[in-house]
Amino acid sequence: MKKILLIIRYELSTIFSRKSYLRMVFMMPLISFLVYASAALVNRGIAPEGVSSFVSTSSTAAGAQGVLDQSGIIREIPTDMMDEVVLLDSQEKGQQMVSDGQLSAYYIIAPDYLESGDILFVQKDYNFLATQSEAGAVRDLLSWNLFTDKQAAARYLDPMEVDLQYTRPQTARDFGGSQNFWLPYSLMMLFYLLIIGSSSLMLNSITYEKQNRVIEILLTSYSPMEMLVGKTIALGLAGLFQTIVWTGTGYTLLTLAGRQFSLPESFSLPPVILLWGLVFFCLGYALYSSLMAGLGALVPNPKEGSQATLVVIFPLIIPLFFSNLVSTAPNAPIFVFFSLFPLTSPISMVSRMSAAAVPGWQIALSIFLLLIAIVYTIRSVARIFRAQALLAGKPFKVLDFVRAFRLNG
Repeated sequence: MKKILLIIRYELSTIFSRKSYLRMVFMMPLISFLVYASAALVNRGIAPEGVSSFVSTSSTAAGAQGVLDQSGIIREIPTDMMDEVVLLDSQEKGQQMVSDGQLSAYYIIAPDYLESGDILFVQKDYNFLATQSEAGAVRDLLSWNLFTDKQAAARYLDPMEVDLQYTRPQTARDFGGSQNFWLPYSLMMLFYLLIIGSSSLMLNSITYEKQNRVIEILLTSYSPMEMLVGKTIALGLAGLFQTIVWTGTGYTLLTLAGRQFSLPESFSLPPVILLWGLVFFCLGYALYSSLMAGLGALVPNPKEGSQATLVVIFPLIIPLFFSNLVSTAPNAPIFVFFSLFPLTSPISMVSRMSAAAVPGWQIALSIFLLLIAIVYTIRSVARIFRAQALLAGKPFKVLDFVRAFRLNG
């Protein structure tokens, strides 16, 4: 255990002194802040007088827009649009409400709207990132009043009420709306990026130390198993630090823009799924960082290691091609297989859990198979290090990588 702690301390000090890692961690936040600052300067330099912010900071402005109807089309506002649209009796009133922050903007419907379709959009400030406001509520309001048959208008605005039914009984979470697709898909992409980004640090570390012959020195003092376990923990912490910095940057920018960092209530996940997400992320990272270590032991240099990464990450990419199944058929046999197979389960199981109630035995089986795969991979990679870590200069071949695991597992 003492040697593993020494490896962890060595790895952390090494990676935090590496310029490439620091650039990767801090360059993205720096670029984001520069874009934010540049946009603010452009706003102040180009916009008409009164521009003082990058985006509107009013909490009420984001949810209400005014409409000045000069055509006589708007006869009523549906109940579900009352909080989104305010009818105005003059342009002066609209300007005053926008200045006071009661409205984000207002629309002026031209007298000859039916012939020309002309609508004037008026907002308070120039916005570098959003020169046009969302007009969905006003569009729906026009459609509602253009129909004489209100039932036909309601059906036009909401043409489909889809009920999902399976041939076999199963319990599915009911999100409703577009989040049926976007929530599971977003979770799948997020876990894919986090696992690949964190485990790639292992490949960079191994190839860097192999090229500089440092790994030979380490292997004289530590066993391959101790070195792999220590590296996995240390680089996992480094990957977690990178995730925290990037997430914190996004939250800070949203706060500076005067927006709340929140998701719709229908997008919220039960704490138990978040807990399982942490479990599968840790297991997925342990598995793929071990695979990356084996890849690093066989490639002759970092450049060829980066090119060969596809060999390792390809199984994790496959579920992305079937991401539509997560929302339409989360318990389809192919996706059940993806959520159980160790090389695809780290991203597939959590995504599937967000869309359907997964039987407990499948979750347990998935974790059990992942643990077996991790133990097998670490043992195989440790033997690869003993036998082939010094094969510098030998070109990388996919068959060599597969054969190493088959012979050394």
